[in-house]
Amino acid sequence: MQTMQSGDQSYRPDPTWQLPLHVRRALLLAPPLALAVLEVFHPNPAHNVQALMDASTWFVFFHVIQLVLTGLVALSVLLLAADYGRASAWTTRLGIGVFLIFFSSYDVLAGIGTGLAMRTARGLPVEQQEGVFSVVEGWPALGPVFALSIVGTLGWTIAVGALARAVRRLGASGPEWITLAMAAVFLLGGHPFPAGTLAFGSLFVAVALHEWAPLHSRAAARGKGESGE
Repeated sequence: MQTMQSGDQSYRPDPTWQLPLHVRRALLLAPPLALAVLEVFHPNPAHNVQALMDASTWFVFFHVIQLVLTGLVALSVLLLAADYGRASAWTTRLGIGVFLIFFSSYDVLAGIGTGLAMRTARGLPVEQQEGVFSVVEGWPALGPVFALSIVGTLGWTIAVGALARAVRRLGASGPEWITLAMAAVFLLGGHPFPAGTLAFGSLFVAVALHEWAPLHSRAAARGKGESGE
């Protein structure tokens, strides 16, 4: 495996994560961009029974899509970390693991669960609709279920923040490590627009800078590694 140069530092990409270039770039770039755009359309119904029932179908579909993209954006971070030899770092493994488990659990309960419950409540008498609403109304907000989101977000911040610090030490360009750090911080403001869009949009920009800013030097190094020089 060819040792790569970045600035005045060297690092060894993780061969475990080697993929065809077009597949790799699709997995790096598409998930954060798609998630950044998706969060613009995050459902935000009024806090009452009728509004939540009206939005319940989109509530379910949105969070199913988000659940899939959450797994894919975690893969994007791992692929970027692998390019810097950091995929096996404990901060990456722990942070991404916590993010996947807890943030996805929150998505299922507060998003899909709330939507399905209120969609089912459409056919119930008014009193029972109010009963269903009283159970699920606090799930997306502060409460035990929301704690899953907090823990998951902290996992993301640990993984992406530590990666930003590492790539800075390895000589990455200022815009690359700064936008990566922004991705770590912005999600602390929540995943709906605008914070979620800023977080995943920053990750997209960081990945794009990593892929194309040093295009010629990276391509040359990879070419030498593949030819065995």
